[in-house]
Amino acid sequence: MSRPLRVAAAQYEPRVGDLGHNRAEAVRWSQSAMEQGARLVVLPELASSGYVFDDEAEAQRTAESPADGPTVGALRQLCARHDAYVIAGINEADGGCRHNSAVVVGPEGLMATYRKLHLYYNEKSWFEPGADLPIVDLPFGRVGMVICFDLWFPEPARALALAGAELIAVPTNWVASFKRTVWDDRGYCQGDYVAMATAAQNGAFMVCADRIGEERGMRFIGASIIVGADGWPVAGPASKDAEELLIADIDLDDAQAARARTPRNNLHTDRRPEAYRVSEVP
Repeated sequence: MSRPLRVAAAQYEPRVGDLGHNRAEAVRWSQSAMEQGARLVVLPELASSGYVFDDEAEAQRTAESPADGPTVGALRQLCARHDAYVIAGINEADGGCRHNSAVVVGPEGLMATYRKLHLYYNEKSWFEPGADLPIVDLPFGRVGMVICFDLWFPEPARALALAGAELIAVPTNWVASFKRTVWDDRGYCQGDYVAMATAAQNGAFMVCADRIGEERGMRFIGASIIVGADGWPVAGPASKDAEELLIADIDLDDAQAARARTPRNNLHTDRRPEAYRVSEVP
């Protein structure tokens, strides 16, 4: 049995506050991937708005409702033409507050919205954290989402995998800041290794779409990556500073195979949560 799927991660440079440009770029990169046969395209975090807001007014002005906003509307039309799906980061307006969100858009329209659980640095000034982990059944398989800093917490990806997610999309804005090593000598960033470990621990594909460029003194580091369910890269890492479209052919049935580490072991059924308690040694 086989369930082949062509996936894509689009790495490019949104412009903070330039909604029309960002919408056009989301469509352009998604269309390019679909024209090359991709049925699932992942775009960066906050692709609709840009990332480094000047103030509350700019954060609010660049927010939109997923249900009837222009970004989802434009992507829905594109998905309908190509019978494909896009997962894109957006600045979500939710009444009087906002969320750093990812939307799943298909020919049917808006299918799911995920709100980032773990807000990073100044995101805490602009957004409210989410409270759940939606999982969506697409025609080709079961898909979950996390966003950027969420990856550094093992629980969300584990919860999604245990709920049946075979692929986890990761819209991200990995940054060069806080005096950390950015890339190693092979061009991998720390986020790439975290994604690889997450895939290996859970038996799930990871599609990480980062951005490039600089906004108001914050530099973004590229290195987008697509990781197989066994934890090894199947595309990428992408460039540190250039726009790039990663495309990979995967088989979603490999997720189940990756979880069966040996004929007598399975990453999910071998778990022993009843034993995961700390005992103090006197």
